[in-house]
Amino acid sequence: MTDPFYIYRPALELLGTSEGTDKGRGYNEALSYGAYTGGDRELVAMTLDQIDELQTAMLTHPKNKWNSSALGRYQIVRTTLRKIRKALRLTGRELFDEAMQDRMACFLLGGRGIDRWLAGKMSLNALLLALSKEWASLPTPKGKGYYGGQNASVSVGSVQAALYEVRRRRAEYGAPMQAAPDNGGGGTAAAGGAVVVVGTGAGAVTGADDWSGLAIWGGAALVLAVAGFVAWRNRDEIALAVYSLKTRFSGDKS
Repeated sequence: MTDPFYIYRPALELLGTSEGTDKGRGYNEALSYGAYTGGDRELVAMTLDQIDELQTAMLTHPKNKWNSSALGRYQIVRTTLRKIRKALRLTGRELFDEAMQDRMACFLLGGRGIDRWLAGKMSLNALLLALSKEWASLPTPKGKGYYGGQNASVSVGSVQAALYEVRRRRAEYGAPMQAAPDNGGGGTAAAGGAVVVVGTGAGAVTGADDWSGLAIWGGAALVLAVAGFVAWRNRDEIALAVYSLKTRFSGDKS
């Protein structure tokens, strides 16, 4: 599998269509096709810090009637991008390239519940509603835009078709479908391509009655070391679990 975002690619392609960026410059597209960025900009060659500066300039542009800083293929606004950077502990020196934009969009999909839906822990209508809050170009289950004054640019059927293809690919990949616990104890992440599950359960370490104390403590130390390594390897997924809980109650618009 050469595409690290293969499973979620149908949803990403849908967003490129709904946001209108694929008919323009795709990953290099900005709000109103560059009207508030001084023309076309090579966004994929800019660092995240440079993107933040550009978005700040967009918000102060006198003709920006939308008061928006949306840019990139998935039209991520400054407030959301800053939250993602904080959640993923990005330095700001990373490039806002195609891979980073895909990663961020998958992170947002995960935050809105796509992995819970894949695991059968969220209804399709609930997911549609959640996604319409993240991207105003997507419809609610009733086919309308979630935010007043802005219409959805694709049909409910189009969104459903993309999600069903994500589900088919998820089944094809063959990994277990597990959902993030509602209590925030663990989570799933879309940020790394295939769904990765961060478990909350701890395996019991048992031994025979004649084990020495040294062996018991040595085994415990090994378990802790492995757990620490797993936590470090899955830091994106842990960050997603925290971000997901915040997003479910904040209803931020992107």
